[in-house]
Amino acid sequence: MISRKEKILFSIIVVLCFVLVGTIYINSQKSTDIHIGETKGEEAVDNEQIDKNTVEQAHTIGVHIGGQVKTPGFIWIKEGTRLGEALSYVGGALVEADLDAINLSKKLTDEEKIYIPKIGETIQLISSTSSNNENNIYSSSSVGGKININIAEVSELDTLPGIGEVYAKRIVEYRKANGPFKKTDDIKNVSGIGEKRYEAIKDLITTK
Repeated sequence: MISRKEKILFSIIVVLCFVLVGTIYINSQKSTDIHIGETKGEEAVDNEQIDKNTVEQAHTIGVHIGGQVKTPGFIWIKEGTRLGEALSYVGGALVEADLDAINLSKKLTDEEKIYIPKIGETIQLISSTSSNNENNIYSSSSVGGKININIAEVSELDTLPGIGEVYAKRIVEYRKANGPFKKTDDIKNVSGIGEKRYEAIKDLITTK
C-alpha cells in the first residue's frame, strides 16, 4: 500500500514535470533576434577595448625634438602637450640649453620639429607648409658665434662691423636674387661691399 506521504510526493513530482515541460516549450517559441549592444560577454568587452585604443591613438601625435636635449629624436606624445612637458620625454634639457629663447608653454602639433638652441645661439623660425598642416622648424643662423649670411635676417647682418642696415638689406636682396653664397668672400659681389669691409667681417660670418 502507498502511504499518504508517498502520494503527496508523487503529486509534487508530477506537477514539477508539467512546469518544466511547459517552460521548455515557451522558451522554444521565443524570437532568436540578436540585439546589438545588449551583449555583455567577452566579445562586447573586446569591442570596448578596441574602441578605447582607437580613441587613444587618434589623440596621439608625433614630434621631433633636437638640439640641446639629452636624447634628441622622434617621440609620441598626447595631443595638446606643451613643449615644457615634452622635454621630459627626451631626457630633459642640457645645461647649455637656452630655454629663455623658446616658448615652453607652446602646444605641440603633429609632424612638428623643435630645435632647442644653445646659450648665445641665435635661432630663426622658418615656416614650411605640408599637405595637412604648417610645421615649425627652428634653424640656426649663428654657428659657433658666426653669422650665417645665407639665412640671417637684416637685423642680424646689421650687427656686423661696417655693414649697417643699408648693406644688410643689399645682402638679403642679393641672396634672394642669386641664391645662397657658396663661400664667404662671395659677399664682395654685393654692391658696396669691397675688400676693406670684407676683411672686417670675414672672421664673423659663415655660409654653413
